[in-house]
Amino acid sequence: MGALRSHSFADRGSGRGGAMTFGVVLFIIAILVVVMIHESGHFFTAKYFNFKATQYFLGFGPTIWSTQRGETEYGIKALPLGGFVKIIGMNPYEDIPEEDLPRSYPNKPAWQRAIVLVAGSATHWVVAFLLLTFAFAAIGYPTGNATTTIQDITSSLDGEDTPAGDGALSPGDEIVGIEGVADGGADTWAEIRAHIQAHPGETVTFVIERDGNTRTEAIELGTGLFDADGAIVDYAPPGEDVRTPSEGETVGGFLGVSPEPEYKRDSVTGAIKRGGSETWQLTYLSFKGIGIVFGTVFDSDFWAQVSGSEERDPRGALGLVGAGKIAGETVQRGQYLDLIGMIAAFTVFIGLMNLLPLPPLDGGHLAILAFEKITGRKVDIRKTIPVAAAVISFFVVLFLAVLYLDIAHPIQTPF
Repeated sequence: MGALRSHSFADRGSGRGGAMTFGVVLFIIAILVVVMIHESGHFFTAKYFNFKATQYFLGFGPTIWSTQRGETEYGIKALPLGGFVKIIGMNPYEDIPEEDLPRSYPNKPAWQRAIVLVAGSATHWVVAFLLLTFAFAAIGYPTGNATTTIQDITSSLDGEDTPAGDGALSPGDEIVGIEGVADGGADTWAEIRAHIQAHPGETVTFVIERDGNTRTEAIELGTGLFDADGAIVDYAPPGEDVRTPSEGETVGGFLGVSPEPEYKRDSVTGAIKRGGSETWQLTYLSFKGIGIVFGTVFDSDFWAQVSGSEERDPRGALGLVGAGKIAGETVQRGQYLDLIGMIAAFTVFIGLMNLLPLPPLDGGHLAILAFEKITGRKVDIRKTIPVAAAVISFFVVLFLAVLYLDIAHPIQTPF
């Protein structure tokens, strides 16, 4: 199928704030849906193997709403931080009625218990794969080329305002020509970029189209130093001189805009293949991410960032609030493929995290099952409670620290 331009559906001005809020809410709802699907994986496999499941809840804490259907209570609790399915016998302190013993968790075959435990996290990979496959078929994948439509404005660089930061240009503007250049000089972004870089410190008049209306904007370009990869390493605003270039650096004009990428829709077969490949790539990245999570608590730099004595590292841990903010900015810029990618990445990460062999995670229960199967010895679950409490404390401390950082010292994007 043909190549597409990425279109921004976010309104400008006050509407951009609405798009930001919409993105945050959409991300939170998506995560809650993932949690619900996770618990459904446990619930429906438990039902299939005739475990007795007495509760299916989204959230923790006080109950907001519930209803009884058959032997199961379904409901929503006040804190949307997860969910749970209560299966008879999983709580070691629970008194199990004699009539429920055959359907209780401890009395089911180990292989059935293992499937019920794995089913929750398995749904995360299914969801991620379906999301990505849909995205590649409906939105497309980046071709590596750029359109001539402005996606982002870099308002300042190195503390200096950029030429594009004065409000003359906005995301969604399409550069359709450059005055004084044969054939317009704006058929491709490469042509536009080459013209900008060839005229540092000069005034260039751009022909802009937006919503069917055409106008011209005369903009005095800044001057940048670019490395061999084309990345800007130093910047001087209009009327000022940039430093002397070092070896491998070149001087060029700088505007302060970046283009929307060009997307190409996949066929159904291509989308399935690409969705599968990207899902496994996210799995690999999630393994690395888990290392970052556990390393964070023991990283003195992280706690220095929490105390405010160091600036926040944008490559460090990110919580739901920070991820929601970035999701909002993604919607604000009309980057819906990136939003879906974020949700898929978060989904795989949580699924993998939940399989770690630590109680009270599903992976901890799996580890106990494996130990019992290999050794032939029953594990007293009550003896694992101190370990479970330590694991919960670890995640609570990390959650609160990252939440504080997300609110007090949010990661700044250049947009």
